[in-house]
Amino acid sequence: MDIVDTRTLCATYAPIMQRGQLFSHLTAARLYGFPLPRRLEFSEQLDVWAECIQAKAEGVIGHRSAPVPSQLVDGLAVVDPRHVLVQIASRLSRDDLVVIGDFLLRRKRPLSTAASLSNVIRASHRVRGIRPLRLAMNDVRPGTDSPMETRLRLALVRGGLREPVIGHTITTPDGAFIGTPDLAYVPERIAIEYEGDVHRTDRGVFVGDIERRELMQEQDWYVIRVVSSHLFPNPAWLVNRVRQQLALRASNAR
Repeated sequence: MDIVDTRTLCATYAPIMQRGQLFSHLTAARLYGFPLPRRLEFSEQLDVWAECIQAKAEGVIGHRSAPVPSQLVDGLAVVDPRHVLVQIASRLSRDDLVVIGDFLLRRKRPLSTAASLSNVIRASHRVRGIRPLRLAMNDVRPGTDSPMETRLRLALVRGGLREPVIGHTITTPDGAFIGTPDLAYVPERIAIEYEGDVHRTDRGVFVGDIERRELMQEQDWYVIRVVSSHLFPNPAWLVNRVRQQLALRASNAR
């Protein structure tokens, strides 16, 4: 089952939902496209929230709590994404919480602002997983582009490196735009790019990557390309590579 199937199941159940009932928890997370861990990506069960009347039907998990705001997603009434993160926090690891927090604050079409998300989490009490979620928020950053970019940043910081910059724009001396690498160590002019399968299989993306990398190098930026095997199961080689380049570039700048 994928997100399309979740929407189909929700659309089938929606006509018999009572007034005030909302899709919630993991069902809502799938409808919003949260980057969930694989073990939580698929389910034929639906989570349905209600303030008063708990949903009872085969294949439906009913939830009750204090009132929560809602949104329409493809015509379906769904709990607000900030509250969805609170609802599922106990099912997620710290890294998963950071990844989803970044997703909500992503650069394109964010689902929340940092202040709004923090306010919702701060106001949530007696909720399973809220303490780990509050701790994870210390590592959440706005303006990211992908879950793997988030995991890359976390790996570098946990490897003992200082936190790289998100969204740094590289230009020519006359101000012409070159690119915005996923992560950057600006003083050392090191750009770090995560490359998923699309960077290999989409010719337009592949060509664009080559051209952008050449232009960055012309401006004395060192580009480090990262793939999933550099991060999993152990990012030690990658962290050491970045550490060595940081030291080398800092030394050459003296």
